[in-house]
Order: sequence, then C-alpha cells, then structure tokens
Amino acid sequence: MAIYHSLVYGRMRKLWLGIGISSFIGITYFIYLYYSEKGLFPSLEGHLGYFALCALTTNIIGLALYYSDRILNKLVSWSQNLSGRFFLGFIINTLIAFLILGAIGVIFLKIDSPQLAFNEYTTVHYDVTAKLLILTIIGILIYTVINFALYSYHQYNVVHIESAKNQRKQLELQFEALKSQLSPHYLFNCLNTISSLIFKDPHLAEDFIRRLASTYQYILNNNAKRFVTLQQEIEFVKSYNYLLQVRFENNLKLDINLPPNIMDSKIPPLTLQMLVENAVKHNVISKDKPLSIYISAIDNTDISITNTKTEKPLHVHSMHVGLENIIKRYQFFTTRNIRIDDAHKYTVMLPVIQNKPAKSA
Repeated sequence: MAIYHSLVYGRMRKLWLGIGISSFIGITYFIYLYYSEKGLFPSLEGHLGYFALCALTTNIIGLALYYSDRILNKLVSWSQNLSGRFFLGFIINTLIAFLILGAIGVIFLKIDSPQLAFNEYTTVHYDVTAKLLILTIIGILIYTVINFALYSYHQYNVVHIESAKNQRKQLELQFEALKSQLSPHYLFNCLNTISSLIFKDPHLAEDFIRRLASTYQYILNNNAKRFVTLQQEIEFVKSYNYLLQVRFENNLKLDINLPPNIMDSKIPPLTLQMLVENAVKHNVISKDKPLSIYISAIDNTDISITNTKTEKPLHVHSMHVGLENIIKRYQFFTTRNIRIDDAHKYTVMLPVIQNKPAKSA
C-alpha cells in the first residue's frame, strides 16, 4: 500500500511540475511578445484571459509532445538510431506545435475578432506571428535536446548499474572459488601430508609447507582480480602440482605444453587449478590406477585441459560447482562458450581470452 501511494505521489508530482513549467513558458512567451510590440509589460488585471490562454496552449502542446514522444520511442528508439530519432522528433513535434497553435489561433480569432479572417490577422500581426513561430521552433529544439539529455543520463545510469551488478557478480563468483580452495577437506589432506612428512622427511615437509603457503598467497593476492595472465596461472598450477606430487608421488602426472605466444593472454584466477583439482577429486589415484592430466593449446584459440579416467571415489559426488563457477566467470570476458567432452577422457576447452576481451564487464 505504501508503494502504491508512493507511485501515485510521484506521478502527481511530475504532472504538477509539467503543468507549472508549461504554464511558465506560455506566460513568458506572451510577456515577451507583448513587450516587443508595445514596449511595456502587460498588466495582470487587463490581460488575465491572455495569460490563461497562453498557459492553456502550452499545456496542450506539452501533453501532445509527451504522447508523441512515447509513440516515437516505440517506432524509432534512441538506442537504435540516435540521430534519426533526434531529427524525427524535432520535425514531428514542431509540426504538432504549429498545428495546435494554428487551431487555437483560429478559435481565439473567431471569438475575439470574428470580422477578420485568419490570414488577414496574421498579415496585420506579421511580426508577432513570425516571432511566435521562431520562439516555438527554438522551444521545441530545446525540448528535444533536453529529451535527448534525459535519455543519455538514463542510459548512463543503466550502464553504471549493470557494471556494478557485473562487478558484484564477479566478486561473488571469485569468493565462491576462494571458498572451494579453502575447503576443510583440502586443508585436512594437506595437514595429513605434512604430519606424515615431518617424521619421514623433515626437509620435504618444510618445502611442502613453503609451497602450500605460496599457493595460498597466490589465491589471496589474486582472488579479487578479474583476471591474471596465463603465465601466472601456469606458475601457480606448477606449485600446486608439487603439493599433489608429494601426496600421490608418481601416480599422478601433469604435462603442460603451451605456446609462448598465448602466455600473456588473460584467464580468470584459479581456473586451471580448479580443473586440475576436479580431476584429482573425481578419480581414484593409486599405483594401479594412475591419473594423467594434460594442458595444451589448440590452434592458439583454445586451452585444452584433459584428464584420463580411472574410477570415481565412493565418497565424492560431483555437483559441477567448480565448473559452473568457471563457466559463469568466463561469460564476463568472452562470448565464446566453454566446451566439455566427457567421452573416453574428460576434456574442458577454455577459449583463449586476448588482452582486449571480447566482452567487457
């Protein structure tokens, strides 16, 4: 109910504001024309009817222009044809204003001076008529410019609102990616690995801790960024792979073969690491069931992440959360789709994002 009253109040406020502005313009026009002819200002008592007529005329014109613009916006939108909409609106609105002025002028003349024909009246008062037409053209031009400015301001706000929404969505997706890397399950596995290494190989345990800290430093430093270079992501994946090698030894193999000319391309942070982690998470890795992961490029336009299939762990249920996160983040940078091939091997094809993304956020 409160929203309804607020909408009604807003519309009534706009209506009275429009009436006030239109009346002010009409009265101002009359004062100017009267002063230019007589050399003095019209008195309120003797010209009250003229004031009311001028205010009524400009209100009728204002109402006609309002509905005219609504129709024109449907036929020719500002966004599709900016210059065409501007000039078409100016011409049509000028013609509408002239027709209304002519119609009201004829009605007024029939009442005020029935003995004079309309063309005779305009001939006698040629200067006033010419000034009125020129002022009308100027007024319609200013109205059209203001209408265009309001449209531009609205579009500016829409763009900024959409940009803010996109940035917020990106941050939410990046936060989800961060949470997946800080999951208790992953930390539990790392701590178990450290615990077992402390007694077996203290030096390796120390190196593992350093690498673990380095990976988390990368995660925390780059999680708020929209993208990083492919080179940075690859270096991070190599550090992450070191942690996996300590856990799985030679039962896990990661091969990276990417051409140098795409290493400065962009990629959302943690993308490759999440795909490598998914491969490890959704496959049993043992001496009898080794896992191989390949990262390569196809025609310098796609990055292929392929892993062999062993056996699905019993305690892991795939919800595709990580992959959906990657797909949604890629939509901010490119119109190309991520492709997935789940046949004999599992392959994810990521479009290479050039330094100038095809789709900005």
